[in-house]
Formats: sequence, C-alpha cells, structure tokens
Amino acid sequence: MKIGLLKNFLHCFQLRQGTILIAILQLVLSGFITIFIILGLTHESGIQDMIARDTEDVLEREALEEITSKHINSHRMELAHHNATEKVYLIYCGLVIIIVHFISTLLLLYGALMNNRYLMTPWMMVMMTIIVALFISLFLVQQDCPFIAVIGGKANVIDRLLVLIIALICLYMWLVVYSTYRYFEIKKGVIHEVHTVNDQKYKHPVIMDQSRKQQRQNISLFQPYNV
Repeated sequence: MKIGLLKNFLHCFQLRQGTILIAILQLVLSGFITIFIILGLTHESGIQDMIARDTEDVLEREALEEITSKHINSHRMELAHHNATEKVYLIYCGLVIIIVHFISTLLLLYGALMNNRYLMTPWMMVMMTIIVALFISLFLVQQDCPFIAVIGGKANVIDRLLVLIIALICLYMWLVVYSTYRYFEIKKGVIHEVHTVNDQKYKHPVIMDQSRKQQRQNISLFQPYNV
C-alpha cells in the first residue's frame, strides 16, 4: 500500500521547513502541557492528603460516638480517596506520554535540521499511536454514549467534533513528516547513484589505459628488430 506524498506544507512552506515548524510548535505545546500536568499532579496529591486526613478524623469520631450513618460516611471517604488515587495514576501516565513525545519531537527537529531521516522515525511511531488512539476513541461504546467515548464514555457533539479535528490535524502533520522522510530517502538514493556512476567513469579510463598498454606490448613482441 503506497501512501500519497505531499509536495509542500500548507501551500506556503517546503516539506523540510514544514517539518521543522511542526517540531517547534509541538515542543512548545509539550512544554505547556507538561507544566499543566505537574500543577495538576501537585493539586491532586494535596487533595489525596486532605482526604486521607479527613478519613482518619471520621474514623476517630465514629470510634468515640454512636453514629447510625458511620458506615456510609466511611464508605464515602474511601470512595473519594479511591477516585483521587485513580486521577493521580492517570496524571502520571499522561506525564510519561508527554515526556516520550517531547523526546521524539527533539529527535524530529534534529533529524530535520541535519537531513537524517532515521531520527524522524520515533516521532512518526509516537504520532501514529496517538492518531490511532484518537480514532479508536471515536468508536468506543461505554455507558451512556453509543458511538463515541472521549472521557468516561460521556461526550456530546462538540467533544466528538473536537476529537475528530485533532485527529485529522495530527494525521496531516504525520503525512508532512512522512513525505519529508521519503524525500530524504529518495535524495540519498539519487546521490548514491550519482557517486556510483562517477566512480565507474573514473575507473573506465584506467582500465582502457591498461588494455591499451597491454596491446602495445603484444604488438611490440611480434615486430622484427632492425639490425
């Protein structure tokens, strides 16, 4: 299956320039997302500590007083603590994904600047994984949503359109980088062929000179000497 290659980026930039621009924009975006994730992680950790302290206070009060709804209160506190722990784990997973994406984007930028297509491969793999995950999220069936599940299975039309637009933008950026990758590959193949042809041209005269010398030596052996 052959993928159609693009010739430019947004009809304004060359493929290499577009790849560099994509890498810079994604580095900035990854930096902002990392800052927000760290702030969210700090906030959720604080909430988790508060819930843990409140749970201990509730258990101490229930041990001293006769409360009919003590099991309900303790169950609610445990449920809140469980939800806070899940959010912390999700934030850690998001932080790991962002770090991997940031590193692959750095490699993409360096590869585009140095015309090294192999350094562009990690970003293409990471971005393709993100694109597949976004498109799969458009067809998950969970809870109240029969078609699309973005977060928790509940999504309205605006959320669905937003996810679809993000997936299409990511797909276009992937096609730009892939076209640049193929351009570097074709360019390297052409340069290799040119060097091969030039080497053959330089080798042929040497072979011809050697064959001519050999012919002259053979002719001189059969020529009679003048006495």
